[in-house]
Amino acid sequence: MKNGIWRLLSVFVTLVMMVTSVTPVLAATNQSVAADSSDPRYFSQTGYRIDNDKFWDYFQHRGGINTFGYPVSRTFTFLGKTTQFFQRRVIEIEPDGSVGQLNILGSDLLPYTSFNFATIPAVNQALITSAPAVGSPNYGTAVLGFIQQHVPNSFNGVPVNYFSTFQNTVSLSTAFPNGGGNQGLLQGFDLEMWGLPLSAPSADPHNSNFVYQRFQRGIMMYDNSCKCTQGLLLGDYFKSILTGSNLPADLASEAANSPFFKQYNNAVPNGVNDPAALPNTKMTNAFEPEIPPIAPPPTGNKFPLRYGFQAQMLGVNQQFVVNVTKNAGFGWLKQQIRWADLEPSKGQILFDQIDPVVDTASTSGVQLLFSVVTAPTWSRSGPGVDGPPNNPNDLADFVGALVSRYGTKVAAYEIWNEENFSREWGGQPINAGAYVELLRAVYNRVKSINPSVIVVSGGLTPTGYNDPNVAVDDTIYLTELYQYQNGLFKSVADVVGAHMAGYNNPPQDFVNSHSYLAPCYTNTGQYTGSNFCFKDNGQFYFKRIDQLHNIMMAVGDNRPMWLTEYEWGAATPPVPAGYEWTLDLTEDQVGNFFVQSIQMIQQSRPWVGAVFIWNLNFRMIADYHTNETALFGILNPDGTARSIYNKLALMQK
Repeated sequence: MKNGIWRLLSVFVTLVMMVTSVTPVLAATNQSVAADSSDPRYFSQTGYRIDNDKFWDYFQHRGGINTFGYPVSRTFTFLGKTTQFFQRRVIEIEPDGSVGQLNILGSDLLPYTSFNFATIPAVNQALITSAPAVGSPNYGTAVLGFIQQHVPNSFNGVPVNYFSTFQNTVSLSTAFPNGGGNQGLLQGFDLEMWGLPLSAPSADPHNSNFVYQRFQRGIMMYDNSCKCTQGLLLGDYFKSILTGSNLPADLASEAANSPFFKQYNNAVPNGVNDPAALPNTKMTNAFEPEIPPIAPPPTGNKFPLRYGFQAQMLGVNQQFVVNVTKNAGFGWLKQQIRWADLEPSKGQILFDQIDPVVDTASTSGVQLLFSVVTAPTWSRSGPGVDGPPNNPNDLADFVGALVSRYGTKVAAYEIWNEENFSREWGGQPINAGAYVELLRAVYNRVKSINPSVIVVSGGLTPTGYNDPNVAVDDTIYLTELYQYQNGLFKSVADVVGAHMAGYNNPPQDFVNSHSYLAPCYTNTGQYTGSNFCFKDNGQFYFKRIDQLHNIMMAVGDNRPMWLTEYEWGAATPPVPAGYEWTLDLTEDQVGNFFVQSIQMIQQSRPWVGAVFIWNLNFRMIADYHTNETALFGILNPDGTARSIYNKLALMQK
């Protein structure tokens, strides 16, 4: 491949860049560009933004999403070049300052023939050798003739439409949105996007519905089931090799000896496991989803703010829990209802365990939010009880029975918890659409029994991670909820549930603004010497809720948001692994952070309808040195108040 074929685009690219040189950033003109309405460069579908002006200009003038897919990385340095990954392609800044594309199917990048068990034709060296030589007489005409000869529209009687796809990759109106373009340049653009064919078409030996052809910069796939032709998501596959995430087993086997294999690691300098194998590469945070820009919050009291504690009332002195709640000036309690424990067989509901909770709260004038989680083994084919039922109507039957029994004594029901976290979704791949269907079944049942009962969608946890087998970033998952069935999510809950975890950051801080750099400790209290832990991702901040609200506003969702878990933590060592950050703050600091943040909600976030402090009394039930839920309790093991509780009690409401 070193006979000049990799340089064949230079003639066309030079001419193209002379005519469509990078200009100041333009408004999106291609209808295929679909980004956040408040920031056209941010794509909530994947959680990344096209920051680089040259990349944005190139993206718009070469077909946008139709050509590149969505961005799947941040802008970073890869092998000495400024680079950004897209689903189908990888673009980079060349030494002369122009925008080019990585020859992703080059021998050292993706030379493979099995992608997610689809069999792709290998490189045909004889075909490459027969290509016109760069600089030969009439090279431009000859190379286009070569493409037409070897890129057919029909293969073995199948209308693959490869040549038509090739020559219609970039339209005149896309390349020249202001008019004045030369139709003759489009062939050069198309060649720029695909390069030369590296193989003849070939049907997948395991599935005759699929026919593939390999090019320098893409693989065309014809799918006979839809009679359509499109490019494989090669940028996604290359990203999977680098990160090891969502990597198909067959591709992992082929790429095991690649210098790019599982190189991405944010825990090491420059995010690269073996810098010698990837020189001049800096991947720190390259594949961590970004967060939408924060819009100024609206003003005015849109919803009355409810103040609540999450507490354990089952099996404890319930009157005590109610009393300390009221003494703090709080009017709500959230109790987790484990369906798996309370309906051991279909229709056999253990109401006697729940009745005292409802009666005590109702008699004392405290409102209840029941957070319904887990599914009985009889309702699931999967292992354990943490995942959803096979039939959403089984959960609807259970919640419906509670509503029928308790009426408005239980004012609200939260349906599931942290469903964007695999551990809470049964260890199975996370699926926003499946959750919406579960929510719909319960919502319709509740409203058919008592329309005044409030239904809250399950609070999303800020994960900062995006692998459906582990966790999906809360901003991305919320976007997926709205995308399912044209926004069905907006009509199957009264309230959007979310969680807020401030970690060791004051409420006024954010990724780019730090008023307090907390020290970081190990779980035995040893100072690590780092002042920047939990600083580089929006998930670690109170203001994450603004990001979630911006997503709601972008789709016209004016429902309130309830923060069904709301946490900062302070502890003394030892603490459970992963919660070392609770050693960074004192009780007074945590109490102040709670009060300051709630005041910020009172003053400028009228869309927040409720705040449930995590948590009231778990230190009275378990040892916080070994139990992370107990760690966040704001009452001491003997039931006396920590300073956190006192500050919340004195706070103006």
